[in-house]
Amino acid sequence: MKKTLVLTHEYYPFKGGVARYVYNLFKHFDKKDYLVVTDNSEVKSDGNIINMRLTNPLFWPTWIPAFIKLRKIIKQNNIEMIFTPNILPLGTMAFFLGLPYVLSLHGLDINLALKNKGWIAKRVLAKAESIIVNTKNTANLIAHLNLPSKKIFVIYPTLDWEHKFYENKFVQLKQELGIRDNDKVLLTVARLNRRKGQDLVIRAIARLKPKMNIKYLIVGQGDFEAELRKIIDQTDLEGNVFIFKDVDDIDLVYYYKMADLFVLPNRETSVDIEGFGIVFLEAANFKLPIIAGSSGGVTEILTNRENALLVKNGDLDQLTDHIEHLLKNTVDADKLANKAHKRAQTFASADEQAKILKNILS
Repeated sequence: MKKTLVLTHEYYPFKGGVARYVYNLFKHFDKKDYLVVTDNSEVKSDGNIINMRLTNPLFWPTWIPAFIKLRKIIKQNNIEMIFTPNILPLGTMAFFLGLPYVLSLHGLDINLALKNKGWIAKRVLAKAESIIVNTKNTANLIAHLNLPSKKIFVIYPTLDWEHKFYENKFVQLKQELGIRDNDKVLLTVARLNRRKGQDLVIRAIARLKPKMNIKYLIVGQGDFEAELRKIIDQTDLEGNVFIFKDVDDIDLVYYYKMADLFVLPNRETSVDIEGFGIVFLEAANFKLPIIAGSSGGVTEILTNRENALLVKNGDLDQLTDHIEHLLKNTVDADKLANKAHKRAQTFASADEQAKILKNILS
């Protein structure tokens, strides 16, 4: 493969779908074959990773200072190809840097770029040597641009996650949360964002609280936290709903093991949709029954009433009914969980997907 510059705002250990997607694709390559440049505060310069400022509001365009530095980095490291999961502004930099480049698209990035700066976004997409999309649904978002189909590749996110489980740590966490044997535990692992629908789950629990003992574990970070805590207070669910902002990937296993049901009723807006949702594969891997929003790339993973229950966009009544049904009907819940587990096994491994990317970068 050509030596590649991975130009990204998000990279492991930052917690996020794009960060994990890019990391999983490249971690199977020899480090001498790629160089990561990122401005994420959680990623430190080390080995083949350079952390540097990629935008500066004191300049226009904001990426000009980084562009100048990147030209030197490219020359010093004999870079032949650029890979970026950001159309704007990183894709714009790739456009002007003069090297062949590959774009990786995930959903929200496309709609926002086309809406806000459609003229440059279209040029960046057109000039890309290849475009990688995380689902067929994402590919459909750019179908109207009539780009050559031969340069568009679908590479699904993969489940490539090593974890260890310690029983004593698990028991201690359950005790700290006050989870009893008769409690039903719901779990959402996602960025704290209105589109993800954590607020809907909280309101559904408020309706179900008189009928059953429910604990709801929310794992994630984001700007929707204050609103979620406000809803928790309004619904008097401080003893039922818990938000965990700093859970490392290696510790997610304990939250999945505690759960009886995985719930992520993602909404869809005019510009923001669920791209894929690697957490659905994680939940399926732990044989959890799943409730998800019926939008975006989710429907490429899950089929309603076959291996999950899907919720119409923002439908609180339907969500409440689904939660109650699966918590009361364990036979149905187990059937969905087992079929979701089988579905998850059909997706290629990160190693297999990396081989596809390697050919694209060659």
